[in-house]
Amino acid sequence: MISERKPDSPKLTVLVGHDSNIASLLSAMKFKPYQLPKQYEKTPIGGKLVFQRWHDGKADRELLKIEYVYQSTEQLRNAEPLTLNNPPQRVTMALEGCPVDKDGFCAWSDFEKTMKDVLQ
Repeated sequence: MISERKPDSPKLTVLVGHDSNIASLLSAMKFKPYQLPKQYEKTPIGGKLVFQRWHDGKADRELLKIEYVYQSTEQLRNAEPLTLNNPPQRVTMALEGCPVDKDGFCAWSDFEKTMKDVLQ
């Protein structure tokens, strides 16, 4: 069973103030090329990157899943409220050096190595 995180794990929240900041972060962290369905922009206004740390209890390992959450062009154009019936769009993202499995998870150890390499 995969749970979201261990209770004693530290939490990290990063709030980025502008879509151009997201573009800079995507470049600096070396994300693989991606497409945002139902959107013309690569970094649409109101979008966010969500980093999720998970624990795989069966394999006793830490995992990472990164998603880009954003509004479609139509949702933005029509100023549609986001609801359970009209949710935002979601795309699983991948970093160079941190391969994702069929469910969009990469090993936390690969993420740590990738970030160390980026900082070199």
